[in-house]
Amino acid sequence: MHFMEYDSPVMSTIGKITDVIWLSALWFVCCLPVITIGAATTALYYTGVKTIRKSRGYVTRTFFHAFRINFLPSLGLWLLSLAGVGVFYANYIFTASMKAGGLQLFMTAVYGSMGFLALSLACYAFPVLSRCSMKCFAILRFSLELTVRHFPYTLLMVILVILSVTVMWYIPMTVFIVPAAGTVLFSFCMEKVLIRYTPESEKGKWYAE
Repeated sequence: MHFMEYDSPVMSTIGKITDVIWLSALWFVCCLPVITIGAATTALYYTGVKTIRKSRGYVTRTFFHAFRINFLPSLGLWLLSLAGVGVFYANYIFTASMKAGGLQLFMTAVYGSMGFLALSLACYAFPVLSRCSMKCFAILRFSLELTVRHFPYTLLMVILVILSVTVMWYIPMTVFIVPAAGTVLFSFCMEKVLIRYTPESEKGKWYAE
């Protein structure tokens, strides 16, 4: 039966679904120590694009390769992101305790904008790290530039991240599907941005095809 052949559309689809589930599981397990979330997220993006979208390499090998080489650089980004989350949460609690009125509305808008900016920077930072060798603050500066210059894509990616986190929060079992599936969808926006900054010398690489 042709549909049971290795390279048939049916078997290819089953293979992609299996890769999505396995990649999501790898990301979840590697996030459990908390301190490794940055490295796991960097590896999730790199592997999702390379193995699922571009069909290059194997999920496990690619994931742990990216996890290993990006562990230390991603640690700084993750700690800064964690600090940003802490500040945003403290500001949220402070604003919620204020008396309802114009000042509370204004402060909510200010802190909401700060939270959106922090999430936008994180959306760019880890994919950029997966592709480029840059210092932590250089990545943040570059991410800020991308956030502003490509705002429509930024907005779409932030919405997708929020939706993905919300789904996993309310339906925990989706943690074995949503991380990789959401990353693949996310990458359709992100790759359109990153390709614009890919040097001509890199255009022959798998991610520039």
